[in-house]
Amino acid sequence: MKKIRILIVDDQPIVCEGLKTILQLEDDFEVTGICHNGREALEICGLAKPDIVLMDARMPVINGIAATKEISRLFPDTKVLILTTFNEERLIFEGIQSGAKGFLLKDMPPDELCKCIRAVHSGGACLHPDVTLKVMERIAMQGAGASFNDLPENSLAQLTNREKEVLRFIGRGLSNAEIATALFITEGTVKNHVSSLLAKLGARDRTQLAILAQKF
Repeated sequence: MKKIRILIVDDQPIVCEGLKTILQLEDDFEVTGICHNGREALEICGLAKPDIVLMDARMPVINGIAATKEISRLFPDTKVLILTTFNEERLIFEGIQSGAKGFLLKDMPPDELCKCIRAVHSGGACLHPDVTLKVMERIAMQGAGASFNDLPENSLAQLTNREKEVLRFIGRGLSNAEIATALFITEGTVKNHVSSLLAKLGARDRTQLAILAQKF
């Protein structure tokens, strides 16, 4: 079994060790490294090529948001999950715009964290439940020039019932394969629905679809 390779990035050593302990209990996870700022994260990503980076938002030297943007640009196969204690609108907006595939809070249960890691590794996105609808509605859909408040009138009515089902599952962090199983359809059909959702809603990527799913 090929393991999911994970890099932990946090300026607090005790947090890093706690996360490492949790992740090493999972048979399909491998912690490839620990570092304490964004600059170190960029260096290790270049060497170790992790699948997932658990990134704290606020760190010295290079903060997590800036590091996420550079990792997304330089290492597109590496997916970043921002894991922080701060449920702040600015951090959420900047993190997602920088290319993060999820925004999680450090108080979430370990089993939920592991589930989110697997979902993102499989091509999904994951948002902590406490990232509320009120905050999500204020994040602009990049490229579409519309806010979430504009979308129900302009776009959501265009969706078929099946597309709405797929969108809800995306919001829960499920991968295409998991959605296919849940809906008793093929993975290829799910991919077609995702492509249709992106086009109809003017979303840039799956992460923005996951944000929009909070409307339902």
